[in-house]
Amino acid sequence: MKKTKLKIVDDSFQAYLVDGANFTEIEEYPIIEDWMISEIPPEKIMPFDKALNFKGDLSKIFICTYARDRSFERVRRCPKKYLKFFKRCAGIIGFDFSVHSDMPIIKQKSQMNDNLSLSYFFGKHDIKLIPNIRYGVDELADEFLSAIPKHTLIAVGAHGFIKEKYKKAEWFWFLKKIIEVLEPSGIIVYGSLNGNLFKCFKKECKFYFYEPWINSDRKRRGVDSNVG
Repeated sequence: MKKTKLKIVDDSFQAYLVDGANFTEIEEYPIIEDWMISEIPPEKIMPFDKALNFKGDLSKIFICTYARDRSFERVRRCPKKYLKFFKRCAGIIGFDFSVHSDMPIIKQKSQMNDNLSLSYFFGKHDIKLIPNIRYGVDELADEFLSAIPKHTLIAVGAHGFIKEKYKKAEWFWFLKKIIEVLEPSGIIVYGSLNGNLFKCFKKECKFYFYEPWINSDRKRRGVDSNVG
């Protein structure tokens, strides 16, 4: 009997990231499993680019990517390379790839998928995770949120881009939506935005506020956080 030589296709599109996942109904985003998600809020949060050069102990620090995409693009390109690094940390906040409402829809979906796929991959490898909620135009929200378990911790970034009144209004409806759909046990808020916007929801959800690392680092060094 003649043996057929099998052709092995190179996994250039990183299908291994979602190996074993269940998927959402239409776009087939990987669904984050609730066992992957930390039940305890972070003690501290540090940006990925700062953590890479940090000489201290990372075991009580969650790593976030609330920064310019280029600062953590290396993780998207070579996820396996960072498994050992993230295992040194307390956990990670899901990936904050930019999703702007004026992007082409296909690009918004691609960024959302990369957030979920990388989050799933690291969660599957026993790295504690807090999903980062970031979607584009409103019509993309429901399916993205269907990839996130209910009644768990979730995270949002609120640093440096919510200044105008209309953006604060958008944030109000964003928070209302995710609280109604996910009923989270708590929301991790990283950034300088707090106060009245969150008071509207304090009876519905607990918020945990973390100031940007650069502010807390300046305080440790005795530098005015308003400088620069």
